[in-house]
Amino acid sequence: MSVFSIIARTDPSEAAHGESQFQYLDRVAGRYWDQVRDLIEDWFSRLCTDAQKDVRGRLRDRDDRQFTGAFFELYLHECLLRMGYAVTCHPKVEGTTRRPDFLAQKDSTSIYFEARSTSLSDIDFAATARRNAVYQSLDKLNTPNFFLWIDVVQQGNGSPGVRQLRRDLENWLTGLDPDDYGEAKQREDFARFSYEEDGWGIEFHAIPKTAEARGKEGVRPLGIFGPRGEWLNDQQGIRSALATKGSAYGQLGAPFVVAVASNSWSTDDWDVRNALYGTDAVQIRRLADGTDETTSMRLPDGYWYAGDHWAHRGVSAVLVVKQLHPALVGGQQQTIWEHPDPEIRVGALPIWRRSFVGPNGHIEFQTPQSSQAEWFGLGSPWPVGEPFPE
Repeated sequence: MSVFSIIARTDPSEAAHGESQFQYLDRVAGRYWDQVRDLIEDWFSRLCTDAQKDVRGRLRDRDDRQFTGAFFELYLHECLLRMGYAVTCHPKVEGTTRRPDFLAQKDSTSIYFEARSTSLSDIDFAATARRNAVYQSLDKLNTPNFFLWIDVVQQGNGSPGVRQLRRDLENWLTGLDPDDYGEAKQREDFARFSYEEDGWGIEFHAIPKTAEARGKEGVRPLGIFGPRGEWLNDQQGIRSALATKGSAYGQLGAPFVVAVASNSWSTDDWDVRNALYGTDAVQIRRLADGTDETTSMRLPDGYWYAGDHWAHRGVSAVLVVKQLHPALVGGQQQTIWEHPDPEIRVGALPIWRRSFVGPNGHIEFQTPQSSQAEWFGLGSPWPVGEPFPE
């Protein structure tokens, strides 16, 4: 059983707006993407036979949330195999009909794993689909001298009149001279076009192409998306993914790890710390002399920190995997966060960066001796080649 279609691939173009991850990976040509497909097929071939049909179906789903969740399970399964564990998919648990995703066993050690994903709600997913449809249509613009920076300031419930918008944008761009913006550096320095209709508010800025790039056909006009200064973290998503798993399977008699696939772009672990240990806050207290004293503290709203005691002690650790992507697994270091006072402590899982509370009460980190690429038997760099060669 294979995941991808057995076809000759000839289209090396980048993903279109609205094209699902699987649709793109299944059709894109090139040595770079052949290596990505081979990795997925390789990992899939080692998955438990009784789990392959379900995972394959979700990998091939046009809903990217399904693809992400299925690939996350493949990643977790492969990590356990690489650490020398024998893995059972959906093991039976005494006293309940519910089954965790994996049971990992090595020597006399057993560890249960549950995989969860933070993802868009159905409403947000539908809104994203409508926005992608707008991007897809606007990518047909004829704009030989400019790229467009597009900000969707307000999104309507329906679809805007994109054909008329394309005509208006082309007329606007035709009247601009790219040489007039040679000294521009900030977005506000470039020409601006606003669109408001049917509940939509979209702002465009024209970014001039270099002299060498002007006049070429077949170049996509949309270059930059989203508002300035937006920093995506996933504090609430992580908490929501963990919410129902603390005692879902009763007393397992072995360590229990919840693995969370997160959409967070944060590189400083701020959102994970807040989700697990409580929201970072500052307490201000007025002293008798009229001055203010500030104290750093954490609110008792963490998954583990409940103010006067540690909560969810049945979860031995939480593995947080950020922005997992098949083409990037060799360079993405993920972190397993160990509970400060679990019912059953989990042993070393050396493929991941380790987070724990040290003797001084501070959160500490331990970096793996080997990189993810080394654990997976991949070279450096991997994949070899360019994703979109000229």
